[in-house]
Amino acid sequence: MMNRPLCPIRMLRLLLLMWALLALASAVRASTTSVGEVTLCIGSSQIQREGRSESVTKGYSIVPGDVIRTTTNGHVHVRFVDGALVSVRPDSVLQVVEYRYDPANPSASLIKFYLETGTMRGISGLAAQAARDKFRLNTPLVAIGVKGTDFVTQADAKRAVVLVNQGAIVLAPLDNACSVDGFGPCATPRSRELAATMSGMALVYRQAAREPLLQPVNSLQGGDKITPALFQERISSANTATAVADSRSPGQVLAREAAALAEMRARAERAETPPLTNSLTWGRWGDNVRPGDNLTVPFKEALSGNRVTVGDGYYFLFRNETITNTLTNASGLANFRLESGTASYRDPSNVVSAAIVDGGSLSIDFGRNTFATQLAVTAQRVGTQAVTATGTIDRTTGVFLSNGAADRVSGAVSLDTSQAGYFFSKSVGNGALMGATLWRR
Repeated sequence: MMNRPLCPIRMLRLLLLMWALLALASAVRASTTSVGEVTLCIGSSQIQREGRSESVTKGYSIVPGDVIRTTTNGHVHVRFVDGALVSVRPDSVLQVVEYRYDPANPSASLIKFYLETGTMRGISGLAAQAARDKFRLNTPLVAIGVKGTDFVTQADAKRAVVLVNQGAIVLAPLDNACSVDGFGPCATPRSRELAATMSGMALVYRQAAREPLLQPVNSLQGGDKITPALFQERISSANTATAVADSRSPGQVLAREAAALAEMRARAERAETPPLTNSLTWGRWGDNVRPGDNLTVPFKEALSGNRVTVGDGYYFLFRNETITNTLTNASGLANFRLESGTASYRDPSNVVSAAIVDGGSLSIDFGRNTFATQLAVTAQRVGTQAVTATGTIDRTTGVFLSNGAADRVSGAVSLDTSQAGYFFSKSVGNGALMGATLWRR
């Protein structure tokens, strides 16, 4: 029997079916295509994807649907394909609901995030700049749209607080007129705008409130779980001349913001507790101050009443030897928070430029006489680099030294074990990062 040719209608149906299958396969591939990459990971954090949970590491690819969960000491930075940057702070949950970006047609971009709880900072990339009407950040209570923006959001099930560093945002409570399924800013009678030009103001919405309120940052109360000093510092730093340069270098913006966060936390805690005596002081040798060094004091000034513990020729860590020595009685694991730090980068031509200490962790096990530390340092020439070290501590002197050759760390603990400090150096290509840190329990 001769094979009968397909009739035009059947052939058309077959072609349509093949086209649909190809489109479906393309959509499946697109859904798993990387839209971003983790550029910094401090502490312990997780990515939830399709029911699985994996530890976050630098270089981890982000795809739509991913949920980033940071722990108490977790901090994650993500750079997206369009140049956008997101910083996910400790104790936060952020989902990348949707992220579509076509370099050939940026105006067709579609972006949506969901901040379930915690704090995030977002710096708009080309997608949000070209398609502002298709960018959305949802929280349990509000929808946030942008107008080419650098902004910080803190949210949970009871309130949302937003601070704008550059540009402007539109915040609207979620309701029948502003659906969680929508994209872009919601234009409703309850929506409000906050711009960076509204210096010293935050936009606050609380559960069951009729509308968001513009509120001076220095009037925020403890019920909002936001330290007024932290917001005041962000307003101040956003208005400095350095912030103009930061707008041309988004990586530096996030680095400066992370360093400011650590410093503001320390300031806030000091404001709520009696002043603590500094048992450790960083001194410098010589008259020339390294770029970005706002930590050290002249050697002779640091020497007054103190004694040197460790040094590298520029940085010298001085310790007050008159306080009660409890080193030999110390036991267990002690965790320290970063109080302050300074860093610089020496390029292959021996030119030194300022760098930034983003944040990190330090733990000392007085029972095992060991220590472990992790530090994020950012320089314009080499980006963000991780300094990691482990080693041993001498319980009689309180001096600790790293046991690896790659990242060098040398430091000491105060005699009452309330503080610690170390200087560090890390080779990066033919250059090197170097600096000093001060920590407190």
